[in-house]
Amino acid sequence: MRIKKSYIVFSLFLLLSIGGFCQQDPMYSLYMNDPVLINPAYAGSRGNLSLSGIFRKQWVGMEWQPTTTGVTINAPFMNFKVGGGISFMNDQIGPMRQTGLYLDYAYHLRFENNHNLSLGLKVGFTDYFINLQNLTTTEWDEYVQSIIPENKFRPNFGFGAYYYTDWYYAGFSIPLLIKNSLVEEENTLEVIGREDRTYIFSAGMVFDLVKPVIKLKPTILTRAIFGAPPSVEVSATAIFYDRVWFGLLYRVGDAVAAHVRFQINNQLQIGYSYDLTNTDLRPHNKGTHEIMINYVFTRRGQRILSPRYF
Repeated sequence: MRIKKSYIVFSLFLLLSIGGFCQQDPMYSLYMNDPVLINPAYAGSRGNLSLSGIFRKQWVGMEWQPTTTGVTINAPFMNFKVGGGISFMNDQIGPMRQTGLYLDYAYHLRFENNHNLSLGLKVGFTDYFINLQNLTTTEWDEYVQSIIPENKFRPNFGFGAYYYTDWYYAGFSIPLLIKNSLVEEENTLEVIGREDRTYIFSAGMVFDLVKPVIKLKPTILTRAIFGAPPSVEVSATAIFYDRVWFGLLYRVGDAVAAHVRFQINNQLQIGYSYDLTNTDLRPHNKGTHEIMINYVFTRRGQRILSPRYF
């Protein structure tokens, strides 16, 4: 029985490892289109009520492929000095699922020449569900069958800072500050049994490449978590006539992605990304698909700044 327990523990560790940040801070290739997913300080910065949804299906063709859904809604209040919103996330990989619901709050400081600094706070909870009885075994395993599926409800909070202008931005956030335990206290496998802090830094800018036809928007995002190598993403997006966006992304040591976005009108935009991993998993899957949709609501007489580059 000891051997079987070891295999189970190793399998869980492997799932958490290959899922990377997906298990605690889900990874998106289209994060630059809705940064509130990773930084609460972004809430309200668009200047209008904004509703966004992202659906990501990772490693298509493999069993237990990670599937992530994120929905956010945020808006400015108090004469654009305050932003508020709600973020919902559901992330599934194999027998493990996490569902999070958080309130986002941001206070915006306005400076000259449309320079802005926003400080944000995220408060809510994540519910973790693990069902090891879904594991496939070659023979009856009493240990696996004896584990009752259960939910782990864990409140948490995080913060972020976001500095932005019309032409560039930089942000820093820690979405989860409390290192909640996900296992019983007597379990010593702390690496796979707790929430951990992820430190996220992002930055980008936009400039005219062929005025007024093409603009170029380079961005960078880094994630760092204790006990794991940092994740670095660099991307470059060409914007044609402010309506069609096409870009390439490279996630160092992990994947390359191509993404496209269409500004249908001043209120609606849709986007799609296709990721192809360059790890040992590449021969075993057909890539990763991600879809994004954003809609901006307006009151009568309210102006929409379109397109929004950040």
